[in-house]
Amino acid sequence: MVGAFGAWIGDRISRLRAERRKRAPLSSWDTGLSVVYVTRRAEPRFDWFADSLASQLGGEESLEVVFVDGFHSAGRSAALAGIVRGRFPYRHVPPKPSPLSGPYRLTAREYFAAASARNTGIVYARHPYVVFVDDVSVLLPGWWKEVRRAARLRYVVAGAYQKHFEMTVEDGLLVASRSEPAGIDSRWALGDSGGLVPIPGGQLYGSSVGVPRDALLAVNGFDELCDSAGGEDYQLGVRLEWAGEAIYYSRAMLTVESEELHRQGAALGGIDRTLDEAAYMSLLRTFGVGRRTTDGPREMGFMVLDILYGTHSVRSLGNSYSLAELREEDLPGLVERFPRRHWFTGEALSDL
Repeated sequence: MVGAFGAWIGDRISRLRAERRKRAPLSSWDTGLSVVYVTRRAEPRFDWFADSLASQLGGEESLEVVFVDGFHSAGRSAALAGIVRGRFPYRHVPPKPSPLSGPYRLTAREYFAAASARNTGIVYARHPYVVFVDDVSVLLPGWWKEVRRAARLRYVVAGAYQKHFEMTVEDGLLVASRSEPAGIDSRWALGDSGGLVPIPGGQLYGSSVGVPRDALLAVNGFDELCDSAGGEDYQLGVRLEWAGEAIYYSRAMLTVESEELHRQGAALGGIDRTLDEAAYMSLLRTFGVGRRTTDGPREMGFMVLDILYGTHSVRSLGNSYSLAELREEDLPGLVERFPRRHWFTGEALSDL
């Protein structure tokens, strides 16, 4: 980072770091990192992730990995131990109970519930900085350096991503692949190969993203209103921006994901209902919002945005708990708080 732009970023980070020192107890003021790896795939390529992470570690880091695995089992845990081989501390845990996904679900089929799974990782995370990484991907050299810098200076960072075909990964290194223009991060042109670039919260994509844990707790995590629709990553980004967090995009924090593996397996369900205008506006008013902000179809994803921009709520509105107060031992009890109907359609969850 050079020139006026570098000086501006340096000043912004210095002020952010000073403010965080005022807010955080000294006992937690360290650079410890919790990497949260969420998957619900039969073949997530744990080996790609583990090998590419281990190859970048220097041995002095305060690090843990939390594998939140929708296919968690004793056999899977044993296989994962053979992949990690003691190279870094980790825990292998199932996602917390969700009414839409997993063994406790109330729905007839599995639905997309990434917000709930990622919030599981926040509960288990023991360190003050949390990094989320998508499955079936490899961390390119330089990724860990960028993550450590973000953790040390305590800013929100969105890593770049690409989707490739025919990937060959050896010892954590991507040695061959085929890329297409459609698989290049849509934010790439905004980036700077020499440093960080500030971005709005709406461009925070969850493929590789780091956030101070106290900032996640302050906004009550990913909003589970988004589960069965998606968009939980940039919805979180908007709320973090409103909460005063500085957000940056880094090309150097690059992951490459397998397009073939991404497409494999049964697709998780999403709610594709469209409400009539009267029903849509009636539901919106239950959140205290009298008019729409978006002009898209009257579907769930647009409702989430209309609620977000209509309420301007920094804290999540779809979580039945306070993430700051939730402990690992509390997770089984979340079943008792399950709704019986879907918040958007009003249908019984057992009918979905």
